[in-house]
Formats: sequence, structure tokens, C-alpha cells
Amino acid sequence: GPSGPTDQPDDEPAAPREPGEIVVVWGAYGSPGRTTVAVNLAAELAGVLDPVLLVDADTYGASVAQALSVLDEAPGLAAVCRAADQGTLDEQALARHAPEVRPGLRVLTGLPRPDRWPEIRESALLDVLEQARAVARWVVVDVAPLVEQDEELSFDTAAPRRNGATLTALQAADRVVVVGAGDPLGLQRLVRALDALEEHSRAPRTVVVTR
Repeated sequence: GPSGPTDQPDDEPAAPREPGEIVVVWGAYGSPGRTTVAVNLAAELAGVLDPVLLVDADTYGASVAQALSVLDEAPGLAAVCRAADQGTLDEQALARHAPEVRPGLRVLTGLPRPDRWPEIRESALLDVLEQARAVARWVVVDVAPLVEQDEELSFDTAAPRRNGATLTALQAADRVVVVGAGDPLGLQRLVRALDALEEHSRAPRTVVVTR
């Protein structure tokens, strides 16, 4: 005969996963090792149960692809930003442009040429980061050090800003890892950077001193 209702239905939907956390790796001007820290942090966090998406949003010198030996001429981040602009960004589009470089670790490579920075529009990057939260437990974002705003563009919110990617990522961050070099000049730059960060992010920060 027909079975009656059971106390524990088998087709109970899985509980929705908590949104992923955005960790922005930022730092003082110069080369204190931001990308190295970002790549290693993403690799350490990555696991099959804790998927990680590493995003290269450095609009001055994207280098995550080189650090991971991912030779991909199609810029992952630019492609998903374009999809966000067109309203076609979803989990499948994100996965298609973010190859898995090891189990649990996907990478959105950065711009192959710095002069293509206008392709990373702030509103599109924000959409990408929100979509990334849905697919990854951790979203590690490597960004450029510069946060100065172009005064001429400050009143035109639609105008592209080269530092806009860094500013957008810092505003979206749940945590900021601030990287500085351990020499006298590097430490001086680090102190200034921490002062500047107050204006752009209230997220908790972790300071990493390299070398």
C-alpha cells in the first residue's frame, strides 16, 4: 500500500553553506611579497571541504599566474567582470574562468597587460566577489598597493579608476592581511600603509613582515 509520511524525509534539502570570507592581501608600496603571501595563504587554506578561490586583482602588475605557472592568455578576472557587466555571471561562468590548479584551489588570473586595467570595473568586481563568496569558503584577493584616489574622478562615480579594484576589494574584505618588508624602509612604509588603511577598511587585519 501507499507509505505514510516518515519522520525523516530522505529528500531533506542540504543546509545552505555560510557565505565565504574575503581575505584581501594588501601592503606597502614596493615589493614586500604580497603575491607570495597570497598564493601561499590560498594554498594552505585550500582543501576539498574548504574550497578556495584565489583572485588576482592587481591592476599594476598581475603576477599570480606566473607564480603558479598557469600560462593562460585569457584573463580570468577580466572575463568574469565582463560577464558581470552583461548580467551573465553565475557559478558556472565563474568556474569556467577559474581553473582548479590543485584540489580545492581555483584561480582567477589577472590582466595579461597592465594597460587593460579599465576592464576591471568596480561594480563588476564587487559582483564577482559576491559570487565568489557563494562558491568558495575562502576568497583570497591579491591587490595593488596604491589606494590614492584621482581627485578629478572622485565626483564621477562611473569613471574608471585604476586604484578602484584595490579600494573595492578592501571595502568588501572580511579580513585584510597587510604585508611589509622587514628592512628600515619597508617598516616605515608599512606604518604609513596601516595609517592609510584606516580610511578604506574597518575589517580586522593581520600584519605580516617578510624578510
